[in-house]
Amino acid sequence: MVVEKVSFKQRFMWLFNTVFHQLYAIVTIFIFWTVFYNNSLNSSFSWHMILSTLAYVPLMGEAIVLFAGDNVWSRSMERSTKYWIHGVILFISAILVTVGIALMIDEKSGTHFKSIHGWTGLVSWIFVLLSQCLGLAAAKAQAFSALLRPVYVKFLHNFFGLLGYIFGIVSLCYGLETGGFKRYSSETARMGTYYLLGLTTTWSILAALKSAYDQLKIILF
Repeated sequence: MVVEKVSFKQRFMWLFNTVFHQLYAIVTIFIFWTVFYNNSLNSSFSWHMILSTLAYVPLMGEAIVLFAGDNVWSRSMERSTKYWIHGVILFISAILVTVGIALMIDEKSGTHFKSIHGWTGLVSWIFVLLSQCLGLAAAKAQAFSALLRPVYVKFLHNFFGLLGYIFGIVSLCYGLETGGFKRYSSETARMGTYYLLGLTTTWSILAALKSAYDQLKIILF
């Protein structure tokens, strides 16, 4: 039996990837606990926070980091399997974001998009839906490769997906400063959440950024 040699760097990356998943869990549990414990579950605000957090933090983050070579739980999967899981998770995320935004539109009667939290959420939603459409096109890109090189579609899917994710995390951070959440959490707890979100978001998009860079080089050169 041949024993695969694993470098210290590889072990460190696996360890940090495991920590990354735990940090995502901490952020999700903190937000859920604050909402569940202090707000009525019959309110639109509560479900807006729950659905948006679920969409952006564990689901969308996991869908993006799925293709990273250092991602522990998906490293042994076939790439075709990863594509399916990636697509399903992002589809669910898009539905949750859509419902979450719709709840607040109904609650605030057209005034929701006047805040930074509101318009960044709207921009994120647009990019997320656009990325979904481009993801479907990328899956069938070979069928119309004579008209458009598949790398163009894959790059745009990657690019808009990252923008949707980043704008969504920014919107989530501003959402934690709204009255319905802020009055029930300390500034220290919210600051810690922002740092954790910044760290986990950065880590989760590294592989996607490298992929986008490689795609851009193919397009330009």
